[in-house]
Amino acid sequence: KDLYHTLFESHLAYGISVWGGASNHKLEALFKMQKRCIRILFGDKDAYLDKFRTCARARSYNEQILGPEFFKREHTKPLFSEHKLMTVHNLYFYHCSNEVVKILKHRTPISLFSLFELSQRTGKETLLIHPEPSDCYLYRASVIWNYVRAKLQFTDLSTTSLGSFKSAINKLIAKNQLSGTPDQ
Repeated sequence: KDLYHTLFESHLAYGISVWGGASNHKLEALFKMQKRCIRILFGDKDAYLDKFRTCARARSYNEQILGPEFFKREHTKPLFSEHKLMTVHNLYFYHCSNEVVKILKHRTPISLFSLFELSQRTGKETLLIHPEPSDCYLYRASVIWNYVRAKLQFTDLSTTSLGSFKSAINKLIAKNQLSGTPDQ
C-alpha cells in the first residue's frame, strides 16, 4: 500500500484541484491507468500467473481455444474497498473539499476567499452561493462544499478541527465509493 501511495497516488494527486475538474471522458484514461496499477499491485497474482503458465499448445485440445473468460480482467472495486483507496474522481472530491474548508476556516489566501460568496442567512453561514454553472474551480468547489456541508452537517467551522474534517470526509467518500453512489 505504501508503494501505491508513494509512486502512484502522489503523482496522481499533484495539482488535482486544478486539473481534476476536467470532464469525465478526459479523466477516463487516468482512471483506467489507476485501475491497471491497482490490479498489478493488489490483484490476484496466482490467478494471473496461472493464465500464462503454459503455452496454448501444451494445453489439452479443449483448453487451447481461449474464450472471453480468459481475457476477463479482475474487478477493481473490491480492491479499492479492501485497501481503502480512492478513485481519481474521489481524490478530486477529497482535495477540493479539504482546500475549501481551509480557505473558509482560515480565510486565507484572501484572493481565493474573496471569490467565494457566503450565505447571509442565519444558521447557514457556511453555505456557499455558487456562481453560474461552469467548469471553473470556483463553481465546482462551491457545489462540492455544499454537498459535503449537507451530508456531514457542518454549521460552524470554528469548532471543527481539520483532522476531524479529513476523517469525516474520508468516511463519507469510502461509504459512497462502496455503495457506488456518485460523489455529487
